[in-house]
Amino acid sequence: MTAQARVESNDEIGTLALTFNNMSAQLKNTLDGLELRVAERTQSLELASEVGRSVSQVRALDVMLTDATELIRSRFDLYYVQVYLTDPSQTNLLLFSGTGKVGAELLSRSHRLPLNTGSINGRAATEKRSVVIPDTTASATFRPNPLLPNTRSEMAVPLLVGDKVVGVLDLQSEKANSLNQEILSAFEALAGQLAIAIQNATLLAETNQARAEVEAQAKRLSRANWADYQDAIHKPEQ
Repeated sequence: MTAQARVESNDEIGTLALTFNNMSAQLKNTLDGLELRVAERTQSLELASEVGRSVSQVRALDVMLTDATELIRSRFDLYYVQVYLTDPSQTNLLLFSGTGKVGAELLSRSHRLPLNTGSINGRAATEKRSVVIPDTTASATFRPNPLLPNTRSEMAVPLLVGDKVVGVLDLQSEKANSLNQEILSAFEALAGQLAIAIQNATLLAETNQARAEVEAQAKRLSRANWADYQDAIHKPEQ
């Protein structure tokens, strides 16, 4: 509890006591605000850790991203979450997952963005750094999406594996200042885990494809060898 001085007169001592009381009240408010921000940041880090453990399971890429975006949206009480991945030519960001009806609509359109600074997602990927818009109504760079009219704060975090950009995690909230610099570290830690999960899922898909191709080739060779064997048996008879 913050100490309070007794104000007994209007003389110099009374004025000093009043000033002390005001400073004490301001200090208490500041400390309360700091404690609240620390608690919020701790909670964000804990949620990010929980989501990170979920996405670290090696699964098919589309399944993993669908689960990850919805888990992030629900755990952090967000308006919309989506994940873009870079195309092989590193010229476009391709939408791979988006939450809700809006995500389904954009995916049906094969939505993509040029990999340049013309959008906040393109900028995050190009510059390899997060872009945060705490209040969309006060931003000159924010471009509203007609499908998401209630976005009031947005954050685009690049998905990096080493120095390579594999995509962008985009987060949107209906509350101004809900997505801000103070909680950015939690989402950047989450993005790092998500990037590794994407890389693992991609490697898994490539491995499965290579195995399928080898097995198909083995079957073709087996059939060809069997045909040659039968021909070798029939030729002496002929």
